[in-house]
Amino acid sequence: MRDRQHATRGRLEIYLLDMDAVLLHPGGYRAALIATVNHFSTAMGLGEQAPAVEEIEAFEAAGITSEWDSASICIAALLAASAHEYSGGFSDAASALRGDGRRHGPRPDYRALAGRVAAELRRGEYPAEAAYRLLLNDRSSDGLRRPLAELLLYTRDIHRSPVLPVFQQFTLGEAYEATYGLPRTIETESLLLKHDRPALSHPVPPRSAIYTARPSNPPRDVPPRSGVGYAPEAELGAGLVGLSHLPLIGYGSLKWLAETVGGDTHQYVKPSPVHALAAIGAATGALESEALVAAEALTRGEWLSALKDIRGGRGRVTVFEDSASSIRGVREAVSLLGEGWQCRGIGISAGGPKREALAHVADRVYPSLDAAIEECRGET
Repeated sequence: MRDRQHATRGRLEIYLLDMDAVLLHPGGYRAALIATVNHFSTAMGLGEQAPAVEEIEAFEAAGITSEWDSASICIAALLAASAHEYSGGFSDAASALRGDGRRHGPRPDYRALAGRVAAELRRGEYPAEAAYRLLLNDRSSDGLRRPLAELLLYTRDIHRSPVLPVFQQFTLGEAYEATYGLPRTIETESLLLKHDRPALSHPVPPRSAIYTARPSNPPRDVPPRSGVGYAPEAELGAGLVGLSHLPLIGYGSLKWLAETVGGDTHQYVKPSPVHALAAIGAATGALESEALVAAEALTRGEWLSALKDIRGGRGRVTVFEDSASSIRGVREAVSLLGEGWQCRGIGISAGGPKREALAHVADRVYPSLDAAIEECRGET
């Protein structure tokens, strides 16, 4: 472990690096999203109805950054657009729709739906949960309640969600069985390994940490756990871009935190300040597990050693993000560290709806991480 006493003298510069669309060109997740929606829409007798790239970007710009949400929302919107009344769950509804596709309405406007879901979203809930309320209100149909609940209320439960197992098979390929202890129902290679590409050629600055909502392993300093659904997708990405040595706070890190101190994982994932605080602590050299526990404690006003060492100090946290809501979450986290700390939000987007959203919250927006790091390094 690095010398944290040396690291915390003077003014600290800390860097948080998002992964998808920042460190990596996220071709894999987008390919898995398209494949998953097309898998279900075809099974429903509707042909291929996956969102186009600009519609996927609209979800991301609206803060719906997990394909576990957006895939389920798209499939639910296709179901809700039909004129059917259903008496069973999603499987029965899909079969009924396949038998009478003529009663299906027009293709959903996914871009407009993303904005409506974002407006409906409440703090501490998943976007799919907001979509459940929205789509039920649109149709006011008791017959939709059960199939929409299956699609939208269990998006992180591999055993209850109809969508998550399919998406994860497209994402992980052969590694799906080892990750979840479940048989594969789809023969596919890992679309992450096939389509993801590095988006970074410059060295990253010292005291950097990867800050991602990607599924990941538990903290690397705790004994490994097997058979509990930790998917090493963030680790795959870090290896692809040559940053496996950096501290990494991903979805699996926060799942471990919830299992260790209580609470629900979604309460800790960005834009929650817990996620950012844990990454900040890890970037200063604290053990990942200690940084996670200290981050949760700080949101309750308790200072533990992983963050207490920088309390009252001076520093700046620079976050490189493609999500406006996540930049807000880092700003909230930095505000908890004391008056001597500043936050610099750097948006990464080449254009489109994400760049428009980032322009409202970021200090600057760059087309690539390389361009951002080169300029920020000269200002340090």
